[in-house]
Amino acid sequence: MGSLVEEIEGDREYDFEDVIFVAVGKNVEKSKTTLDWAVDNFPGKKICVLHVHRPTNVLALTDGKLARGKLKQHAVEAFQKLERQRLQERLDEYLLILDHSGVQADALWIEMDSVEKGILEIIARHNIRWLVMGAAADKYYSKKLVELKSKKATFVCQNAAVSCHIWFACKGRLIYTRVGRQDGSSREIATPSPPMDSPLITEQAVMLSESVLRERSPGITLLLSRAEPQEDANVVRGNLRPISLRSVHPNLPSNGVVDTYGSIMLQMDEEEHQGQASNETDQQLEVSTIDDHNLKQEVFAETMKRWKEENDAIEAACKAKALESLCVKEMSRRKEMEELLEREKQEVQKMKDQHDEFIKDLQMVKDQKTILESQIVESQCVVEGLEEKMFSAVELLISFKKKRDDLRIEHENAIRVLKNLRKLVNGGDSSFPGSQILEFSFIEINNATRDFDPSWKIGEGKYGSVYKGLLRHMNVAIKMLPSYGSQSLLEFENEVEILSRIRHPNLVTIIGTCPESRSLVFEYLRNGSLEERLACKNKSPPLPWQTRIRIASEICSALIFLHSNKPCIPHGNLKPSKVLLDSNFVSKLIDSGIYRLIPQGKSTDTSALSSVYMDPVYLENGEVTRESDVYSFGMILLRLLTGRSALGILNDVKCSIETENFNMVLDRTAGNWPLEEAQLLAHLAIRCCDTQPLDRPDFVSEIWSVLGPMRDSCVNSASCLEAKELRCAPSHFVCPIFQEVMKDPIIAADGFTYEADAIRGWLDSGHDRSPMTNLKLEHCNLVPNYALLQAIQEWQQQY
Repeated sequence: MGSLVEEIEGDREYDFEDVIFVAVGKNVEKSKTTLDWAVDNFPGKKICVLHVHRPTNVLALTDGKLARGKLKQHAVEAFQKLERQRLQERLDEYLLILDHSGVQADALWIEMDSVEKGILEIIARHNIRWLVMGAAADKYYSKKLVELKSKKATFVCQNAAVSCHIWFACKGRLIYTRVGRQDGSSREIATPSPPMDSPLITEQAVMLSESVLRERSPGITLLLSRAEPQEDANVVRGNLRPISLRSVHPNLPSNGVVDTYGSIMLQMDEEEHQGQASNETDQQLEVSTIDDHNLKQEVFAETMKRWKEENDAIEAACKAKALESLCVKEMSRRKEMEELLEREKQEVQKMKDQHDEFIKDLQMVKDQKTILESQIVESQCVVEGLEEKMFSAVELLISFKKKRDDLRIEHENAIRVLKNLRKLVNGGDSSFPGSQILEFSFIEINNATRDFDPSWKIGEGKYGSVYKGLLRHMNVAIKMLPSYGSQSLLEFENEVEILSRIRHPNLVTIIGTCPESRSLVFEYLRNGSLEERLACKNKSPPLPWQTRIRIASEICSALIFLHSNKPCIPHGNLKPSKVLLDSNFVSKLIDSGIYRLIPQGKSTDTSALSSVYMDPVYLENGEVTRESDVYSFGMILLRLLTGRSALGILNDVKCSIETENFNMVLDRTAGNWPLEEAQLLAHLAIRCCDTQPLDRPDFVSEIWSVLGPMRDSCVNSASCLEAKELRCAPSHFVCPIFQEVMKDPIIAADGFTYEADAIRGWLDSGHDRSPMTNLKLEHCNLVPNYALLQAIQEWQQQY
């Protein structure tokens, strides 16, 4: 079957005369009946579980696909380790069964390809004397079963050493017994045998006792007979007596061999044949036989006495050895108890020390608690004093606020009177009062933004943060400029005055300012920025290509207007996020010339995305020029054409034009672009982004000459006309009373703007409450809203 693998677990020293070996297999449940039979029939004996492990062929698992040399060594080792682990678990189960039965147990195993040869190897190697193994599988058991059914059992029975006595059991019953002999002969009994504790004296027990007596005491052989039937009348049967095999062979298992009677006889007569048959000779022979018989009885008695003494001596030696072992164990236990007691003492001392430390810490905490309580009392006193001061300060602030508001109203009235007087003196035309912006207090700005709530922030850049706000019942955008720099308040007001006079339909209108917080108030456009629309933020639909061309022309128009002013006012921060869209998708630039309000060299917006729109020359020297706006406009034009991110867009468009694959970069979500016009705009945008400022096109002579006709063709198209019809006036242009676009907007005391005729008629009819809030008006003074009037006129001029 295979070669022996030297894996016998340990080199144990066994007293094989006192150990019953039980052969078990892989299935614990099937082998348990054989194990239980051995426990029941050999009580008090040590049982050793014998197992032959058949290793799995690792190469067979691969179906021959891998050669042994190609199989990874670590995989083989891991598989063998797993098999050994399962083997150990199986042996532990057997030992646990024996332990529950109160039997002293051990295990012995070998690794071999053949189970039966493995059993023979263990028998030969360890000179096993007593073995129990299965005769057949449980399913083959029947009351008529008297022979071996298992091939393994048959092989072991035929080939095992003759000195090994083997019991073959099946389903808890003894089926077959093979008696071992020392003289090399072997006799098999094929009849069912009763259990070892049966009172019946079987021939198996007789043969076993006889073999033991011959092995242990060769000198008694002459006194033993095979107990075969004798018909000779000269056999003396009256001289037979029982002999205890336990006294002759103390190492024989207690229940394996019982006291035997009737099979052992003392042969007393010796046949002596003389040539003569006289009566005297017969008498002498009888006397001699009697003397010889008496002599043999004396020798037998002496031998039995000597055996008894030897047994007593051996028994005493065993007891002494057991007592000595018990004494050693007791001393070891005492030593362990002393060590345990010493460790317990150390633990108690350690806990005592910890207890003392905890007491000290507790006392320290109590002291600190007293100090903290006194500090809390002092802090409460301080808090009460500060609260009183705070309440007084709040009352003082309220009074100051009231005085300030009164002074502001008086100041506004004085300015209005002064302007009226100037008009009368100068005789100027009062039909267009000019551009005047409103001034707001910091408290109004703070209230409008809900204490600058982060959720109301709609933008942030290098020129400050932008908040959405509700100021005097108007939706506005409030830009908080950076606080750094050395610009004086007077310089700030002068620059704001210049910017407020810049009016164009495509520029966001400045409604007012707050010098205290250095903030600007703009009209609020609900459709967000061009950046948000190109990115389709909040799932907004993409802009059609007609609208994109119109937006490009509107940006160009606003930039031409800024550059034609004297002095020239470049935008300086042009990008899609600075192009806002109203409800009709009309584009308006914000932050036009705002760099004039902030000292140069203080820019904090250095992100890669923002610098893409900036002129490389501006990034080097920090100087804002017309050419800087041309470069930024070219980048915006590329964004409108492709809808892509600004990073790398210039190189992508150049490459597509060179490879005549421009269709691939056009934004198809905008609709079917006219290819010739789109390519013309792409070439124009690339020229605008030239690294040399002098090589860039001019807005008036070159850029507008391309965009102007394109815009007109889009406006004249049916879709654009239809969109124009759907345009409506912004809500803040409509009078709340008349529900019409206002011609002469006036601000009342409630902060709302009304048509002049409407609010005057309301007040003349005796009303002293607001038509919007139904709250009582503090006064009946009316202030013209010139900024809103200018915005309405610009909107009307556009259509």
